[in-house]
Amino acid sequence: MIRRLFIGFVSAATVVALAQTSPKVLVAVAKAAMVDVKSPGTVECEGGQPGTDPQGPPCSPGTKRIRIWNRMSVTENMEVTGPAAALYRGKVNVVCHCIFDADLTGHCWGTYELSPPDTGGRWEGTWSSPMDLLAGTTYLTAVGYGTGGKLEGLEIRETAVGPGGTAPMTVVVRVTTK
Repeated sequence: MIRRLFIGFVSAATVVALAQTSPKVLVAVAKAAMVDVKSPGTVECEGGQPGTDPQGPPCSPGTKRIRIWNRMSVTENMEVTGPAAALYRGKVNVVCHCIFDADLTGHCWGTYELSPPDTGGRWEGTWSSPMDLLAGTTYLTAVGYGTGGKLEGLEIRETAVGPGGTAPMTVVVRVTTK
């Protein structure tokens, strides 16, 4: 009796699992670069003074620790190719927080929002990246979720490598569909 119930349960579970559609993964590759600084945010320079150039060093030489809070910028996704390209084009609003040591290495993290044209939806997500400002290296990972239009219920994962800032980074995007 228990064996029949178990076999019946397994059979029913198998039918339900087979009836569900498997998610698909669409990929795109892009170049992304900062095109505007909406707000430099708050810059704290332990042992130094804040810089005046939003694209230059955040603090004066001799600064021991740098903290940047609520920096708001715009990044543009360019040269987007691949099956997920239409879901990733456009300008990205980015909020950034960073902590750097005196050698300008540290970690940044924040949130982002992207409304690709012709999708009727929006990506909202978080990102994180170790950075070395002197060497010009960034390794960014991000995850976001779609709301509205063609993006409703989708997930996006991004990996970007490059110098960051106004120099383009190479981005690989994976969109998981239903």
